[in-house]
Amino acid sequence: MAHDAALREKAKEMFVTNGFSMDTIQTMLPEISRKTLYNWRETEKWEDQRRSRVERTKSRRERIEALIDRLLDEAGVKVDPKLIFSIGKLVTALKSTNTFEFTEEKKVESDKKEQGISDDTWNKIEERLGLT
Repeated sequence: MAHDAALREKAKEMFVTNGFSMDTIQTMLPEISRKTLYNWRETEKWEDQRRSRVERTKSRRERIEALIDRLLDEAGVKVDPKLIFSIGKLVTALKSTNTFEFTEEKKVESDKKEQGISDDTWNKIEERLGLT
């Protein structure tokens, strides 16, 4: 059975971008057989694309965390509203990077190390913003 290209793209987005399992996709798109989904995943290398997206997200999160740390150090020297605003924006950006993580990868990563901003970093943020 020939499938619409839009349906194929939707299934790919659900797997690569949204992190859904193949079973979940098959349940949500019942017009596509399990075999077809697995064939698409194999021929179009969805797994590789998914891994690449996860790695880019991790790298982005690490850079944002480093920038927050640098700005927090600077905030300790001078209190500047623009600096505090920048820190707030970066914290929001950091939180948004966590939405791109996938359930399976989160499970593996949480076994390896704690994710997100460390308690020490949160304490620094709260201290610098006068919340403690």
